Amino acid sequence: MSLRIAARRVVASVAATAAAGTLALVAFSAPAGATASGDIVPGAASPIAPYTAGTPFDSGQNINIVVPANTAFAGSHLAINVVECAAPNGVVPTQSSACDGLTIQGNTILPNADGSFTYPGYTVYALPNSISLGEVPGGPNCGSTSATECILYIGQNYNDFTAPHLWSQPFFVKANGNDLGLNPGDGTPEVPLAIILPLAAMGLLGAAVVIRRRRAATHTA
Repeated sequence: MSLRIAARRVVASVAATAAAGTLALVAFSAPAGATASGDIVPGAASPIAPYTAGTPFDSGQNINIVVPANTAFAGSHLAINVVECAAPNGVVPTQSSACDGLTIQGNTILPNADGSFTYPGYTVYALPNSISLGEVPGGPNCGSTSATECILYIGQNYNDFTAPHLWSQPFFVKANGNDLGLNPGDGTPEVPLAIILPLAAMGLLGAAVVIRRRRAATHTA
């Protein structure tokens, strides 16, 4: 095996490990099959292809809101609203002040009889947002760090958390200075190069050591 091939395998292995870590974050961010009012719905904030997996949403990016059958909205004839809220460290907010009313969806959402619905083209922003929303610092803070993690309120009244509602999975949004969403992601945290590069370097060094030992063993045999 050449050093070049070994290096490629190490880099692929590191990338796979990073991706697995990202998937684990998503998998354990909320219970599966959540349907009751106040629950998190994994995958409710769904990226629209094409996008780069393992990266935050890009401010101004359009996504789909996908809610499966649930008991929170089933049989209700009331409209549903979607707004972006702050959820530091992925913790569901308990106060309506964590939600930004300016991010409410543009069109009316009426769920199906079983409570399910899909709303296409919802825009997510890094908050507070001065570019598109004309906001100043001090409101809900949504971004690309754990302390500024985001979440979507999906329910009948975002000013009253006792009303039937659900939450999207927590996600990240990267500010870009233009709100054009030109680098769409899937809302997951970006793995820093500061972590990937040292791991890759260690892997390459290990591969080189193994190859040298094999060559030495061949020459002495």
